[in-house]
Amino acid sequence: MLKRLILVTLLAAAPLHAAEKPPLRYLQKVDGMMTPDQQQTTLFQDKLGAALAHQLGRQVKYIALPRRRLMAALEHGEGDILCSYLPEWLPGAVDWTRAFIPTSEVVVSSPHVKPPATVADLRGLRLGTVVGYQYPELEKIIGNDYIRDDAPTSVMSIRKWRAGRVDYLVTQRSAVNRQLAEGGLPPGYHVLVIYEVKAKCAVSRKSQITVDEVNAVINAMERSGEMAGILKLR
Repeated sequence: MLKRLILVTLLAAAPLHAAEKPPLRYLQKVDGMMTPDQQQTTLFQDKLGAALAHQLGRQVKYIALPRRRLMAALEHGEGDILCSYLPEWLPGAVDWTRAFIPTSEVVVSSPHVKPPATVADLRGLRLGTVVGYQYPELEKIIGNDYIRDDAPTSVMSIRKWRAGRVDYLVTQRSAVNRQLAEGGLPPGYHVLVIYEVKAKCAVSRKSQITVDEVNAVINAMERSGEMAGILKLR
């Protein structure tokens, strides 16, 4: 079992009064050994966590946990905030900020199979998925009429698809973009968008920080242009 890992990093030049307040405990998902894809995601999360903390007049403390522990940590007050999720993906007794992180889920088809024209064409097919992940937008269209081929992590799911062990892969557009930039996608692959939304941050109800405070910070970062620069790191 993956042991809980806590990484404490003080980033950015926080205001002088930041030391008077507890740090912002920023939760991050970890899936074991760090890969290049995860490093890119972590860079985005690091920058977002540091920027939010700075705007809140606090330092930042990163808490890295496996996905199955994230919501429980928020509900029990073991962390303050978790970003890049939606309530449908990670249900729990927390408060959610407004949506601001562009997120797109897609199905990637191998070059040697017929690509689906619509999401409905995925009925009855075996899809590369990640254990513990929910796919509510996919299931709104085809219900449970598909076969899950779970991998322990999203990175391993992509590896299975690239190795030909599964023909259709459900993943995030950002993961596809990284693979494309690194030359990791075979010629002739096909991408079908399942949905495009904007994700949110979950704020613990036991935190000293309120969801209204976080929303105000998000608004300020968007007005200044800082948020746009951070979102480019995804």
